[in-house]
Amino acid sequence: MKPFTFDQDTCRNLDRARSLEWLCTNGRGGYASGTIAGINTRKYHAYLAASLRPPIDRYILWSRVEDRIIIGEKGYALSTNDFPGAVEPTGYRNLIQFTQEAGPVWDFRCGDVLIRKSLIMPHQQQVSILRYEIIESPAKRQEIRLMVLNMLSGRHFHNTTTSENRLNWTHCSHHHDSQNMGFRAVGCPFEIYFTHNAADFHDGPCWWYNFVLTQETQRGYPDRDDLWTPGALEFLLKPGRPAFIIACTKPIDRVEHSALVLKEQARWQSIADTPALDEPYSNLLQTLFVAADQFVVQRAADIKQHHKLSVIAGYPWFEDWGRDTFISLPGLTLATNRGGAARDILTTFADHIQNGIVPNRFPDDADHPDYNTVDASLWFINAAFQYWRYTGDVAFLVDYLYNPISQIIDHYQHGTSFGIHMDSDGLMCCGVPGANLTWMDAKIGDYVVTPRYGKPIEISGLWYNAVRIMELVAQYKKDTDRANQMRRIAELIEKSLPAKFWLGGAGYYADVLGPGDAPDRLLRPNQLIAAALPFSPMPREHLAAVVSTARDKLLTPMGLRTLAPGSPGYCGRYQGDQTSRDHAYHQGTAWPWLIGPFVSAFVRAFPQSSREERFAFIQPLGDRMGTYGIGSLAEIADGDAPHQPRGCIAQAWSVAEVLRVLWEDVLQKAPRIPGR
Repeated sequence: MKPFTFDQDTCRNLDRARSLEWLCTNGRGGYASGTIAGINTRKYHAYLAASLRPPIDRYILWSRVEDRIIIGEKGYALSTNDFPGAVEPTGYRNLIQFTQEAGPVWDFRCGDVLIRKSLIMPHQQQVSILRYEIIESPAKRQEIRLMVLNMLSGRHFHNTTTSENRLNWTHCSHHHDSQNMGFRAVGCPFEIYFTHNAADFHDGPCWWYNFVLTQETQRGYPDRDDLWTPGALEFLLKPGRPAFIIACTKPIDRVEHSALVLKEQARWQSIADTPALDEPYSNLLQTLFVAADQFVVQRAADIKQHHKLSVIAGYPWFEDWGRDTFISLPGLTLATNRGGAARDILTTFADHIQNGIVPNRFPDDADHPDYNTVDASLWFINAAFQYWRYTGDVAFLVDYLYNPISQIIDHYQHGTSFGIHMDSDGLMCCGVPGANLTWMDAKIGDYVVTPRYGKPIEISGLWYNAVRIMELVAQYKKDTDRANQMRRIAELIEKSLPAKFWLGGAGYYADVLGPGDAPDRLLRPNQLIAAALPFSPMPREHLAAVVSTARDKLLTPMGLRTLAPGSPGYCGRYQGDQTSRDHAYHQGTAWPWLIGPFVSAFVRAFPQSSREERFAFIQPLGDRMGTYGIGSLAEIADGDAPHQPRGCIAQAWSVAEVLRVLWEDVLQKAPRIPGR
């Protein structure tokens, strides 16, 4: 895999360098993240953000470092900060290269010495390792010293620290010596411990005030942050002897940090070990495999001490969401040959189904999941079917998932929460005032931006797909009555959906059927979901028109717009405060994940299309993987050119759907669909 590398021109362009963000994850919801420039521009940036209830409830512990190289009498800053009206110090001016590998790597030119700084997070540990090493130095070089101030926070990652909520940090007396030190603060649920090989520690506890978080300024959130340091670590740098700092949430013995680093680097290389392919497919596939690994996380042990897997919807701020998990599961786990992980994720959510509804999310601030979605349960059934398709493990569906799937089908057919029920025409109804049940779920106070009450097109498509899957599984279960019932419902939907949703000469389907089955004629991408599922109620004679209309009006290099330009309410820019952004979220903003349904529907509509033609739809997204969240894909982008990436820097379903269609529809490596 070719690592993402940025040259001196990019590194020393401050605006560019602080707009490019790196990310490391630990498979437990914890992460490290920041910018090429070294500036923390978000409240979420940190060298160690640890999860209190893996994978959620995260705290910023080790925010960053202030670091400086001293050669003789001359000092060279490595760090860079934004303060009100000033950038100080300006270490980015000494930065000559940045590389994203298993973690971020910075190369600094300090006089005639080349210093490499790197950070890595060992998998499944609440640990970050920071290293400095001399890469080039004259044979006879005077003493090189490195001064590092560890900057601590201890706050919840959604907050910032000001004079009103600063913590009182103190040493942990039971774990403190010349090369091991621990710190605690009342109000922070974690202690943080550092192991290092510094020559000296200069005690000097103090607060640093008013770091400016420029991304939060733009997003309309509090944008000042204060950090505490216990003092300065002083290292004597020598060739072949890296300086290191290991930060962790529990006391650890002095360890060989090089072994931890090499192990994580080897794991990173193994993830990128994909089947041999020609370019340009090979490098993109490797990049997507590595990106996919960041989202699969382990949940904390349950009361039976069972550890289950889940999917973080996006970094840095999302939790694990049911809808996102099951849209993402085929790409993140099945295309990457991780069937065991897929099975474990399915059991995690199956154990939490209530009244036929899969949890919408496991929130940071609550002990119980949210149940406020109509489509997560239907995506769950689709993911279970895809698991069967890729692994052949029909016994898991027949023996373990049959009851959960039956529970979903029965509640949806006969009625459950939020007005979810099957109408007499076989189509799925949902929605009550104040609820936002579909994936277009933006809400401002009590105002639902895209309510979509009635019969949303993709929900009836997902319902049809679920019914056909239930029919197949019932046949394997030898439940003939259930199989026949499902077949009759599916045949009813096949008649009702095109008859009621098709807009004739417009060339596309209504997005929602409202009161009296009145069609909402706004052109949105949700019909492509119904068109692209393994079992679709959309007749073939409509497919080409639907795909062509979407290609003309909705397709961008960053995915599909959520509303066609020129439509009432269209917003081409996702920017401003939260209210402004929420208005735009599904009113024209482009979503990379929607390229998945589009490409799958395109292949179904135009089966004779070439590999190159199919790849052309996703190649622009691959080209953007080094322009926002380095090595990953953004949550969203502006609907208007130049389609600036926005939102989370790494989004699970963005990566997963590009990976899935590359594997299934471009490279055509997916297994046969059972039942066809």
